[in-house]
Amino acid sequence: MRRWEVRASGGSDLRKVPSSDAAIVAPLLEGAVLTNYGCTDAEGEQWCEVRPFRGGARGFVPASDLLPAQGPDGTVPRGADDSKRRAGRGDFDARDQVACAQEQGQALGKCSAAVARGDGGDATVVVTFSNGFSRQLYFVHGEFVSASATMSGVGRDTDWSLENGSHHIRVDDQRFQLSDGFVFHD
Repeated sequence: MRRWEVRASGGSDLRKVPSSDAAIVAPLLEGAVLTNYGCTDAEGEQWCEVRPFRGGARGFVPASDLLPAQGPDGTVPRGADDSKRRAGRGDFDARDQVACAQEQGQALGKCSAAVARGDGGDATVVVTFSNGFSRQLYFVHGEFVSASATMSGVGRDTDWSLENGSHHIRVDDQRFQLSDGFVFHD
């Protein structure tokens, strides 16, 4: 499983080490989606090392409190997402023009974009501006989560929303609008 979902009614606790007596790192709400870093046996039960997929503390949760997380496409993704690797070698599922602006205050124009799709709502989109500069946009579980670092910024100063089937993304001073259909479907 690439991701787990907290199934325990009332949620669960993220613990520092795999033990019911360990310090609680953070509470986890029922339905929270977690990145899976592997499971191990401890104290006679299985514990999984996890982290919320949008980032945050990493710790352990009893496997009995988890179930495989289905992606927005209905699949349960297994193994590593290969969309970044595929995008890096130019193996894309689709290409299109998307709305973009490279500088703060600039009106939206058009950029070429290519997407390498994974399963479970994972994808890597490479957007190329007219001057040849490009940036990678990373999606996990159907949501934009981060972008590649560039000379113009580290890619962590972001805003994202999904409105009427369109992803509105700001990374540093750059802005992008991509249809959900382009990112995840044909």
